[in-house]
Amino acid sequence: MSLRTMTLRTRLSAAAVGAVFAVGAAALPAHAASGEPGAAALTAAKAKVTDGLTDRLSTLTELQTRLAGAKDVPDAARGTLTSLLSSDISGLTALKTKVAGETTVAAVRADGKAMVDDFRVYLLVAPKVHLTHALAAENDAAAKLTKVHDALAERLAKDPAADTQANKDLLADLTGQVKAADAAIDGKEQALLALQPGPDGKAISASVKDISGAAKTAREDLRKAVADAKKVRDAIKSTGTKGGSQG
Repeated sequence: MSLRTMTLRTRLSAAAVGAVFAVGAAALPAHAASGEPGAAALTAAKAKVTDGLTDRLSTLTELQTRLAGAKDVPDAARGTLTSLLSSDISGLTALKTKVAGETTVAAVRADGKAMVDDFRVYLLVAPKVHLTHALAAENDAAAKLTKVHDALAERLAKDPAADTQANKDLLADLTGQVKAADAAIDGKEQALLALQPGPDGKAISASVKDISGAAKTAREDLRKAVADAKKVRDAIKSTGTKGGSQG
């Protein structure tokens, strides 16, 4: 075999190998061919975390609206919640910008973890707004029921026909139910607002559940108190006496 023939074969072999590599590169995803493995994964990770951030920001905006309409929330609690919502919106907006500029999946995953652990929008912030409103409403209801009790007691004193032991027992139960409701939610607003976000979701959930349970208990106590008040009121109306009508 001549040197010229060997050279030609060598060139043909090199061309064939080059063609194989070219075909292989064309068959691979663009990011792999261009030497950028993981580009698709990075894009997907960014999209997922960005969607989570967008949803949380939307929720926080809705919570701001809800808080603005909750007229019975005490000023101190309102101030704390207003500051929290504004701070979280700023923080999550900044994190959204950070995610857009990340260059690795690991960095985006870290941002996703921060989105959850550092803010806890669904697990903690939303319950803070909802439960603070509920607790405020229950406190207000307890105060009103105390006034109702006093008014009914005064009417009974003026209406001998309605001033029965049964009605006195109902008023006593009313007072007991209101006291039970007060005891159930005593200090819960402060405890709720003091809760902080963090990586231990189970502990946060348990704390919120405890406060939510107390609010539910108080709500049931107040419903019983309302029922007592209605029975006494109806009894006074049914007597039809002058003293009852004047009350």
